[in-house]
This record gives sequence, structure tokens and C-alpha cells, in this order.
Amino acid sequence: MTRTHVFRWALVVALVFVAGGSPAAQKKQAKKAQPPAPKVQILQPAAEETLHGAVDVAVKITPPRGGKMPASVYAGFGGEPWVPLNEAPSGEWRARIDSALVPNGPQTLTVVAGSPKAAASIPVKLENPLKCYFGDLHSHTSYSDGSLIPSVAHKYAREIAKLDVFSLTDHLEKVDDAEWDDLREQAFKANDDGRFVDIPGLEWTKKLGHANIFDPKTRLWPEDAPSMYQAAAEAGVIVKFNHPGTGEKVFDGLAYSEVGDRAVELMEVRRAEEEQAFLRALKLGWHLAPDGSDDTHAPDWGNVKSWTGIWAPGLSYRNIWDALKHRHVYSTLDRNCKLLFTLNGAVMGDIVEQPAEKLEIEVSVEDADAQDAIAKIELFEDGAVVGAHEPQTPACRWKMSRTPAPGKHYYFVKVTQADGNNLWSAPVWITAAGE
Repeated sequence: MTRTHVFRWALVVALVFVAGGSPAAQKKQAKKAQPPAPKVQILQPAAEETLHGAVDVAVKITPPRGGKMPASVYAGFGGEPWVPLNEAPSGEWRARIDSALVPNGPQTLTVVAGSPKAAASIPVKLENPLKCYFGDLHSHTSYSDGSLIPSVAHKYAREIAKLDVFSLTDHLEKVDDAEWDDLREQAFKANDDGRFVDIPGLEWTKKLGHANIFDPKTRLWPEDAPSMYQAAAEAGVIVKFNHPGTGEKVFDGLAYSEVGDRAVELMEVRRAEEEQAFLRALKLGWHLAPDGSDDTHAPDWGNVKSWTGIWAPGLSYRNIWDALKHRHVYSTLDRNCKLLFTLNGAVMGDIVEQPAEKLEIEVSVEDADAQDAIAKIELFEDGAVVGAHEPQTPACRWKMSRTPAPGKHYYFVKVTQADGNNLWSAPVWITAAGE
């Protein structure tokens, strides 16, 4: 190193220290300059408590010596919805959170106090009864080959069709950057937890087959199916096989893909030939639920002839996403007919890991229209009908027991109404105990 270089290096070091020291020293000094954070203690509920319905949250906040109380405090189950807490005369901070807007199961109750920032969290468990919501997850606007514009479609789906859940899925090959930005923006604007859930989407449209991708962060996706499956699995999106016909001519005959099975949750099943595709996919090893979305290209979004029933604790984006991910859905040609299929307590769409020797099966069908009698309920085991019930009433509950042969099996039900309308449940996958 020359004398000139030595001089320049010494000058830089000197300037750094004149400015406040080395970067590490500056970071340490800035940390010391920050005011101490208050202490946050969750008083109610208790850790590991099982919660349901409206949950009262009580928090004690202790400011540091010489410090101030935070200006705002929020509580949530690890994400939306966040609820502001108000300071009570007792000095505690309180709020009430609707736990039904969050998926059932283990959750983390988190309390965040801002400026200066402080937080506390405890593990809890949520248990709320499932409710049925109706949606349409396949439709188009003029941004591809449909009618009108997204803002009009969202308004129609909510106010005219009166859907609970909606998704616009214009063809990604025909959408430009500005249109994609608007599709996402309009969906997020339309979403209103507790009233209407709107999921942005796109349709992957190739000669090999068509598939909807829900809430993708980009409109740019691979051209071939294996790469699309891989990208979808990595992105954590939800994928649905669209209008598969009999399944023989799409996606290489629905050839099984382990990666694809992690990425694809749904398949459209609305008619006899699509039922064949569904049976074909299940036999090949896919874990799919039937979806009843209509694929409308006209300005009648969600108001045509088929729908998807979705079971969730409450109507929120988070709940609907979780329900779709776990395949807690069914396809229906009747707008207000509710179908729930359970096996040993597992909800349709579940994959049960614990081996079972005996199966307790329960089917609940309920239609508000007195003329819509249930003509037949058929129970499928591994693609074949193994039981049937003919209630001839608009509502019924059918229970049966079954002892399957040892090994892996899947079960679902098909409902036929007196007017010919059908409903298909998602399967439950189980392993029967035994040698």
C-alpha cells in the first residue's frame, strides 16, 4: 500500500468517527437512544385455553420508569382480523374478538402495543361450528374473453347474485400488467370479511388443459404442467382443474404428479362426464375436491346454474382460503342445498393419518325448498357405490357404519335430487387398520 493510500484510509476512518463512530457503534448508539418498551401481559384468555365465538381479551400494560403508555394496542390470532383494545377505568386494556373469523385449531393470540413497540403472545385453540357458504370460483370479464369490467362483476356477484365467495379468473395469457394490477386491486377492494370474500385469480390456459390459480402474486407462469405444478407448490397458491371433460384428453390423461398433488386442490365436477374425470383422478392418486363454479363469460357472475359449497367457521378471507386448501367443499347444481359428509368426525376433504378399524359415516343434506326432495344419496368407496339411501325429503341425516378391508381407501357421496340436480362431496381419505 502506498503512502497516498495510507493517508486516504486514515482520512476515511477519521471522518467515520467524527460522524459518530463505526457502523456497529452507530447501531449500538441508536439502540440505546430508543425509549424502553412497556411490558405487555395477557390476563385473559389463559394460555392453551379452548375458545369459541366472541372472545374477551384483557391485557395489562406496564410502562417503563419514566416512560409513556402506548398510544394504541391491537390483538389478533396471528393475523387478520386485528382488533383495537381500549383502556378501561381499571387500567386494563380490553377488546372482543370474533374467533369464528379465524380457522379452527391451534392459533396464537398476539397483542401488539405500538410506539414504543411491545408485544406478547400465548397459544390457544379455536373450536367453532362450521357454516356453509356458497361461491363461484371461475368467471371472466372483458379483460380476457368475457363481458364488462372487474368492478362491475364484483358488485353484481355481491349485490345481485348474493354470493358469499367470488373469484374473477381471466385468462392470464390475455391480461396485461395494468389489467392484472386492476384485477387484484378490485378484488381486494370488494373483499369485506364477515360479508363477502373476494379472491383474485387467473386462468392458466394451454392446449394441455386449463387451470385456475388463486391469489397468484404474478401473472407470469410456466408454459408446461410440471413446471406450473412446481411453481404453484412453491408459491403456496390454490389450483383448480377446469372443465376436464372425461379427463382422458387433459393434463396427459390426468397423469399423477406428486408435486402436482401438493399444488392442486380442486376439480370442476358439474355433469356426468366430469364425474368420470373426478373418478379417474381419484383412482390415479390425486387428492381433489369437486368444485361447482360456472365459468361464465356473460354479465351474470354467480347467477347461472352451478356453485361451490364451502364449509368454514365464518366468512373471512382467511377462513375461506383455509377451507379451500383443505378441500372442505362440494359441488352443487342447487344454489341453497347444504351437503356435509363426515367420516369418524373428519370433514370431507380431510386426509386421516391415524389408522381406523371401523368407520362411522354421517351425511347431512338440507334444502330450504320443500319441493327439492332428496331422491338418492350414494356412498362411494374407492370409486364404486357401496351404499345408498332414498329419503324422498328435502332434508335428511343418514348414518352408517362400515368395516373396510385393510389398506388405504377414499369415500365420498353423490346426492341426486328429485328434479335431477346433483351434488358431489369431497372425499375423506383413510387408512383401514389390519394386516
